[in-house]
Amino acid sequence: MVENKMLLKAEAAESEAGLAQVNGLLLPLADTELLVPQLAVAEVVSWGELAAGAFQPAESAANLHCYGWLSWRFQNIPLLSFDSLSQGRKPALDKDVKIVICNAVFKAAALGFYALPLTGFPQALRLNMDEELALEGEPCDREAVQMRVSIDGREALIPDFDFLEQVVCDIVAARNK
Repeated sequence: MVENKMLLKAEAAESEAGLAQVNGLLLPLADTELLVPQLAVAEVVSWGELAAGAFQPAESAANLHCYGWLSWRFQNIPLLSFDSLSQGRKPALDKDVKIVICNAVFKAAALGFYALPLTGFPQALRLNMDEELALEGEPCDREAVQMRVSIDGREALIPDFDFLEQVVCDIVAARNK
């Protein structure tokens, strides 16, 4: 009986340790990387994989953060510039760009998805929250960024998903006017 209790305690401790691990993705941008939970990403596609006419450039410069609209799985979703949101500049799109389709789960949940251009393929990570993330001071004061972290000496930004999804809602509302 004592052995069974010890075994249960060991299994419980192992289970709790598993909760401290998170599957994440590093998403490469022009000047930095975003760290997001793997569940935030629905799919990654290459620009060249998009069907002809799948991208519709933004009709006006009303929203500086939106490149335009992607037709993805029979839906039109906004293609945002994270660089524009966080740094005020929107890099040009090129044919080598990768596109991450993000699941909307907060304010834009009813809309389903939005997209961000990447400069390369995401890198999968399994993070031990207790050991591998070292916070660099206070949460970041840049818009669209919740926090700056260091992972094995590499700086990454954790996006502010509430802010991103509010921008998505604003873009969709402006388009529907």
